[in-house]
Amino acid sequence: MNINLKQMQIENFKGIKSFALDLDGNNCVIKAENGIGKTTIYDAFLWLLFGKNSEGKTDSGKGRFELRPLDGDNQPIKGLVLAIEAVIEFDGVVHTFKKEHHEKVVKGSLRGYETLCWIDEVPKKVGEYGEYIGELISEDTFKLLTDLTYFNSKMHWKERRAVLLDIAGEIGTPEGFDELIAALNGRTVDEYKKVLAEQKKRMVKERNEINPRIDELQRGLDDYAGSDTSELESKRDAIQAEIAELDTKRNDLFAQEKERQANIEKLNSLKAQKLTREAELNNDTTGIQGLLDKKAKIEKGISGCRQAVADVETAIKAEESAIKNDQAEMQSAMSRLTGIRDEYTQASEAPADDTCYACSQKLPQDKLAENNQKRQDKLAEIAKRGDEIKQDVNNCKASIAEHEAKIKDLNDQLEKANIKLQEGLDYQAVEVKKLDAQIDSNHTTPPQEDITWQSICKDIDLAEVEIGEPVTDQLEAIEADRTAKNNELAEINSSLSKADRMKQDKARIEELEAKEKELAQSIADVDKQLADIEQYNATYSEMIESAVNGKFKHVKFKLFSELLNGGLDDCCDATLDGIAYSDMSTGQRIFVGIDIVNVLSAHYNLSVPLFIDHAESLTLPIEANSQTVELYASRGVKELTCNTVEIAERQVA
Repeated sequence: MNINLKQMQIENFKGIKSFALDLDGNNCVIKAENGIGKTTIYDAFLWLLFGKNSEGKTDSGKGRFELRPLDGDNQPIKGLVLAIEAVIEFDGVVHTFKKEHHEKVVKGSLRGYETLCWIDEVPKKVGEYGEYIGELISEDTFKLLTDLTYFNSKMHWKERRAVLLDIAGEIGTPEGFDELIAALNGRTVDEYKKVLAEQKKRMVKERNEINPRIDELQRGLDDYAGSDTSELESKRDAIQAEIAELDTKRNDLFAQEKERQANIEKLNSLKAQKLTREAELNNDTTGIQGLLDKKAKIEKGISGCRQAVADVETAIKAEESAIKNDQAEMQSAMSRLTGIRDEYTQASEAPADDTCYACSQKLPQDKLAENNQKRQDKLAEIAKRGDEIKQDVNNCKASIAEHEAKIKDLNDQLEKANIKLQEGLDYQAVEVKKLDAQIDSNHTTPPQEDITWQSICKDIDLAEVEIGEPVTDQLEAIEADRTAKNNELAEINSSLSKADRMKQDKARIEELEAKEKELAQSIADVDKQLADIEQYNATYSEMIESAVNGKFKHVKFKLFSELLNGGLDDCCDATLDGIAYSDMSTGQRIFVGIDIVNVLSAHYNLSVPLFIDHAESLTLPIEANSQTVELYASRGVKELTCNTVEIAERQVA
């Protein structure tokens, strides 16, 4: 996309009262002394599009910039309308953008400011306005392509480096490092380098710890003057064989004792079974079960009769309690009825109210009729209440009669239930006595006549034979002999401990020396891999810098810095003819910035108006591929002066 600024009108913005640009898409040079407002033109353009100045500050909130003109006391001049309008061409499509900044005055007092926006004369909300411009071009990309210092001074070096690598595209892989690439196993070269460095650090530490340990073991060998220990060693071997034989005998006896204990547990279980069977025989009721069931049935019947009597008695008590409640309620109603009757008598016998209480004159007929009606209404109301209470009394009487009838019926039921209970008790007294006599005459089977009991007794006899004699005495004898042998062995081992230690130390020294050689070889292998990585990184860095710098006409980027240990570290520094960006003059920085913007514009396929501040510092040619607005400080020029330059004309020049 090619974006060109055709026209811009500025009114009351910062220090500019009124200024018009009519570029028609051409380049221009704006001249004036310092402080007249050259940079303000760029601020106005940015505020129109994004609501910020060239430093990225907004017109509101903390750290804001002051966009309104100030008076002598550095206070915003009141009564002004700030307006910026620009005609911008986007790939042949022309749009007009306009912003105004108004005071908000309430009852004669300034209460703040508001911003009004238009696109092609159509009013827009601030949010809609920003979204529309954001769809055309992002703010970050615009600043990157219109501010010559943005890339080198305002972006973090890592962000700059990422952009350059994106521009360079696919770099490829250095040749001749197949073994290293295969060892990466999905890791990056830097990750693999960290793995190797950690491995080397660990192996070096382990290797450095080996020599002191060997020296310590060797000093122990030098201090020991060995003697002939063959006789003691033979005796030790013989004692160890005897102890092993005793251990075997002890284990066998332990096994026998475990088997004996199992037989004892079996015997105890059989004796318990014998007692259980005898109890079962003594309690056998299979011959008299029918008699017991019949006796239990009689007792259950008697219990049912008793419960029936108790249930009827409980019901009678409940009805009697209900009658007492109804009687109490009826007594209360009759007392209230007596009061109602007295109230009615007093109201009916009261003299007629036919005299005016104020003048003592006879009341007129209409007033007499009204008073008489009130009297009749009151009597009717009293009579109504009396009727309601009479009804309550009648209801209580009816309820009492109902409960009394239920009590009579329940008394009949109680009499029948008592008769049935007594009949059952009489039957029980005779029949249970007969059943008890029949039960007492029944006998159980003696254990000696029971086949199951006889079988258990035979198993008990066999288990007693299998138990055998205890092996405790034999174990005690073996343990005593074993203790004596161990004591004798301990004395021999004490005498042979230094000789044994010497043999162990010699073996350990040989083991450590072998480990030391192994670690030395491993460290050498890792060093070779690390050297390969350094060579790989050096080759790859050259490829990256070559790919990146091949995109630029003048500027060269240093993307790697060499460390003291010979390694490389990422960086991103622009240079021109060997001069670092931080050491460049203002003109050189502008020249480098134009070269960078040209490449970025081509990469993003986007060209935007390029504002060149401090253009008077530049003696090198301007080789910009986009529309330029040069802000040129010129001594003696008291007003902003604009001269347009044909793009083709500048390129020819």
